[in-house]
Amino acid sequence: MVRSAAWADRSSIREVLLTSQIFGPSDAECVDEMFAETWMRPRPDGYNWLVATAPSGQIGGFACFGLESLTKNTWDLFWICLRPEMRGKGAGRLLINEAVRCATDVGGRIMVIYTSSNPAYAPARRLYESAGFVTSAQVPDYYIDGDNLLIYWRRLCPKPV
Repeated sequence: MVRSAAWADRSSIREVLLTSQIFGPSDAECVDEMFAETWMRPRPDGYNWLVATAPSGQIGGFACFGLESLTKNTWDLFWICLRPEMRGKGAGRLLINEAVRCATDVGGRIMVIYTSSNPAYAPARRLYESAGFVTSAQVPDYYIDGDNLLIYWRRLCPKPV
């Protein structure tokens, strides 16, 4: 099940990130700051949070997305992260589909995802591609030498004629 996140989900979201086997403490700090900002300083181009829950009710994943400042209805999918035991069971697909639906419902024009070429991110890239996102740019050695920035995008509504 996917639902909007609540303030009470803060520690669970941090735990998901830290147990993901992909992200580390500095990533957790970044996500925690973004999460806190959502409630402390809400704004129209702020962050939207979704959580995926396991049948037990435990939070097994989350997504963070938002309207990109200085654009006309361009949305970014900033984070999508799952506990290892939730992968391959449809939770990532539910999160990405709900983020796309939420953005589309408020007039979202396109959605963009910035990600790494690191092999650990291959499952995420397959998820993005299966959800209709395509690679539109690559910046070599962006994160570190040998780890490129990949930019994915997807149109959310038909292009005006």
